[in-house]
Amino acid sequence: MSSTTPDLRRQPDPRRQPDLRLVALAVAVVVALAVVPFVASTYVVTVVLRMVVLGLFALAFNVVFGAADMPSLGHAALFGVGSYACGLGLVRWGWGIGTVVVAAVAVGTLLGILMGIATLRTQGIYLLLLTLAIAQAVWGLAFQQVRLTGGDNGIAGIDRGLLTLGGDGLVGFYWAALAVVTVAAALLYAFRISIVGTVVEAVGMSPSRLRALGFAVGSYRVTAFAVSGAFSALAGMLMAMATRFVGPENLAWQLSAEVMLFAILGGAASFAGPLVGVVLVAGAEVVVSDWTDRWPTVLGLLYVVTLLFLPDGVVGWLSQWRDGRDDPDRPTRASRVGRSLPPAVEAEP
Repeated sequence: MSSTTPDLRRQPDPRRQPDLRLVALAVAVVVALAVVPFVASTYVVTVVLRMVVLGLFALAFNVVFGAADMPSLGHAALFGVGSYACGLGLVRWGWGIGTVVVAAVAVGTLLGILMGIATLRTQGIYLLLLTLAIAQAVWGLAFQQVRLTGGDNGIAGIDRGLLTLGGDGLVGFYWAALAVVTVAAALLYAFRISIVGTVVEAVGMSPSRLRALGFAVGSYRVTAFAVSGAFSALAGMLMAMATRFVGPENLAWQLSAEVMLFAILGGAASFAGPLVGVVLVAGAEVVVSDWTDRWPTVLGLLYVVTLLFLPDGVVGWLSQWRDGRDDPDRPTRASRVGRSLPPAVEAEP
């Protein structure tokens, strides 16, 4: 082994410990969501179901955006291929639900790997534009292959009754989707606090320093895209079953912009930040759409206000308010991750 390459086997365990407060809050939220069908109307259950699925998508997106610091406008492609895998598998090819889940995760992982490899030499705005170009290519393919995908008409009649838990119809699927999202979110959290997840965050902070220390920065970037792609596709599969339809809109770049807004508004530096963003944006969409049809304009204004007044997102602002904005000892995101890295990384200036 090269002398410049840290031997993680001989270093103290760099994995971070789970945040027990976050775990307790997550359990409380899942229990509250589970009882929604008992106390709310069908319309409210449908709205909450959409939030739950988009919440998984936002968490998956934040592996690339919040952890690895790689802005992407191509995640609609990762989301959409999962939706199309579900629609084609269930409606056109007669697959079982287990096969569809495996296929959706596999195709999302593969596209994530390809996207990660294609963007290895890009940063910032160039990374943003290249991921957008890849997503638009996938959108164009789905739009033009009418025989396979139905083109603009999409694929309808997706049976969500194949994935139910504790009931039939919408409620049974709601509970099943909530269970899938809960397990997936737990896996994403385990990844974020793992050794690999910690190094991914360090790569996002300073790739040149990690490269100088002997880390294969490109491999960790591709890993981030692969993990993000797998769970984004899983969210896309759930959304296709929730709406019982998949079309080119599942691949539209506006969806990528919306999930980025979730992360920015909620707080990309926090694991739970994107979930807060989903609740705020999706909730505002429901409320505002009752008053005006110009919801995209409101979405744009919300994005501008967030960048101007809440650069760290709602969770970041709440953390600053709780700990004191002027407290010099308040740990930053960089210092919290740095303390959990191997000593060779921790010693960097």
